[in-house]
Amino acid sequence: MEELSKIKLKIPIVLGSCRIGRESLKVAQFILGELIEQDRIDTELIDLGEYKLPMLEERLQDSSNPPDNVLRFCAKLGQSDGILLVTPEYKNGYPGVLKNALDYLEPQALKYKPIGICTVSSGRFGGLDCLAQLRLVCLALGGLPIPDKLPVAKVKELFDENGNLCDLRFKARLESFMNELAWYTEAMVNQKRYVSS
Repeated sequence: MEELSKIKLKIPIVLGSCRIGRESLKVAQFILGELIEQDRIDTELIDLGEYKLPMLEERLQDSSNPPDNVLRFCAKLGQSDGILLVTPEYKNGYPGVLKNALDYLEPQALKYKPIGICTVSSGRFGGLDCLAQLRLVCLALGGLPIPDKLPVAKVKELFDENGNLCDLRFKARLESFMNELAWYTEAMVNQKRYVSS
């Protein structure tokens, strides 16, 4: 039997913005590049700007003909072991496109899934109001927001015009944050395997 500690963790990155010129895309792409280099994590970028989910008019389970992109989005989150949300803060909250996407999920769809939250802001607080609100939404979906957080303040100063990282301290913060998300995710995966064996 495969050792529990050798499991490759499925942790997709959900980019919760579709605005043209969004700085959060640079952050999500940088994190994606860092995670791809790790052997222990299987990741991809789920960009809500590309999914173009329609506004929710009826619950997914009540829909006779749900759109394919909605089913694909829900399935990817359902198959994940953990989730990393990257989202900008808009007017002290998170974007409506992200709330709309999360509302498509069934109740408890994220049960036992650790969730890391990275908030992005052009201001100096890094989106902490957005982060606090998202933790509540994740809990309502059964998810487990990890204690660590990754607020990105003054995002326009983080990368140069070519997308290269200017502040190497962010890389160290990201590593610590991802280590915690991976720890919680691995612990939950191992617990689920132990219970089912």
